[in-house]
Amino acid sequence: MLNASRSFPTGRVILLTLLALAFCTQAAHSQGIYQRKTTVKATIAGSHNIYDGSFTGSGVSSICGEIPKMSSMTGVDTFVIEYPNDDPKNAGIQSVSFGSKQLVGKVTTARLFTLNVAVRLPNGSKPYAYVLNTDPPRKGNSGVATIARSKNSVTVRVKGSNERGGETIDFSITCM
Repeated sequence: MLNASRSFPTGRVILLTLLALAFCTQAAHSQGIYQRKTTVKATIAGSHNIYDGSFTGSGVSSICGEIPKMSSMTGVDTFVIEYPNDDPKNAGIQSVSFGSKQLVGKVTTARLFTLNVAVRLPNGSKPYAYVLNTDPPRKGNSGVATIARSKNSVTVRVKGSNERGGETIDFSITCM
C-alpha cells in the first residue's frame, strides 16, 4: 500500500485532490451544455426581399450554454450557442451562431452580443447569413438579447436591427 505521506508532502496531496475535484466538477458542469435538443425560430423583415420571412428549425446544438472563463479561449465567462450539430437538410434555419459575454451568471438581459442566422428560402436558395453584431457596439446595429433559464432548458430571445438598411430580426432559440 502506498503511504501518501512518504510519497508526497501533505500539502501536495491536498492540492492534487483539490485540483482533481475542481476538474471533475468543471467537467460535470460543462457537459450539460453539449449536444442539446434545440428548436429555433426567426422572423426577418426589411431585407429588400433577400430573406424576409419566418423560419424554423429543430435538431441538436453542438453547444448551448455558459462556458466558464477557465474553459473559455477568451478568458472570460461567455454564453454560446452553435446550432446545428449535424446537417439540417432542408430546414428553414440552416445555422445559428450566438455569443454574449453579458448573458452569464444571473444576468438575463444583454445589449452586447453577436448573432448570425443562415436560412433556406422556400425556393431552396441560401442567401448570406443575417448578422447582428453589437459587441463591440457598431453604428446602426442595435438589439436586446434576453435569456430565461429553467432546470431543464434555456431560451434566448433576440430582437434587433442591423446597419443594412433597417433589416430587423425577432429570434428565439430553446435548448433542452
